[in-house]
Amino acid sequence: MNDSFTPPRRRRSHLVLGLFLLLIGGVLLAANLGYGIPWGILLYWPFLLLGIGLVGLVVPSRHLSRSGGMWLFVSGLYCQIGMTHWFGLGWWNAWPLFVIAAGIDLIFFRDEDKRHEATRGI
Repeated sequence: MNDSFTPPRRRRSHLVLGLFLLLIGGVLLAANLGYGIPWGILLYWPFLLLGIGLVGLVVPSRHLSRSGGMWLFVSGLYCQIGMTHWFGLGWWNAWPLFVIAAGIDLIFFRDEDKRHEATRGI
């Protein structure tokens, strides 16, 4: 008989995703109800991803790890580049950002998950 106790794994919080979906749903509902939405501001929605990603990188939490923050930041950067053509790049030629992000994630943030599991006793 195996007497070793394995504590149950804590599920990650889905707070950030839930808030994002609530925000998007609210905006779409307002548009369907006929409220005026300043569509020009939609050019800058990737700054929301950039900001949340930067918070995750600087102050990681149970809701958003450094790795997740980095991926949100890179996704926001890619979307902003695609929409505004920063540095002469667009949707079709800015994709190497994700290859760079994968390398950064493997080098700097993979051990973070192992340390996190070790402190929880998993």
